[in-house]
Amino acid sequence: TVLSNGEVSLETHVVPDKDLPFLPRIGLQLHLPTGYEYFTWYGRGPHETYVDRNEGARVGVYRGMVNEQFVPYVFPQENGNKTEVRWLTLTNADGNGLYASADRLLEVSTHHFTPEDLTVARHPHEIMRRPEVVLHLDYGQSGLGSASCGPGRLEKYCLQAEEIRYRVNLRPFSAVDR
Repeated sequence: TVLSNGEVSLETHVVPDKDLPFLPRIGLQLHLPTGYEYFTWYGRGPHETYVDRNEGARVGVYRGMVNEQFVPYVFPQENGNKTEVRWLTLTNADGNGLYASADRLLEVSTHHFTPEDLTVARHPHEIMRRPEVVLHLDYGQSGLGSASCGPGRLEKYCLQAEEIRYRVNLRPFSAVDR
């Protein structure tokens, strides 16, 4: 839906097969043009957070570059997520770009690669860097657990295959709007 103020409102409705196991992520993946490198968010930070790993991160307004959101784990895997995000902007050097919010708290990540790019890489230097910015506006992600050195993922942090709805609002953003 395009609103009178130019804002785009997307409602996502997912009805998965009930026989699926827990889902790692439910959300939207957007590809933004090259140049939207400045990331600002109002949520937990400044480091990566996940639903089962966010107690050490305060809610606030944080800023960083897209490249700074990458966490170079020895074996490439999901990284850089932000939880409890109320809104975010991705802008170019002139302060122009995209503003996003939702009807609920989001989980957000932004990188120069897709989850599929992570899957095929065996080492961080093998991750294919894309020129565009890949933005995830997620309803949620399942927790990570710590099965390598502790308990596995707890059931309460697993996204179940059930009907969900959420609305994401997108609009152009300019430094003049601040």
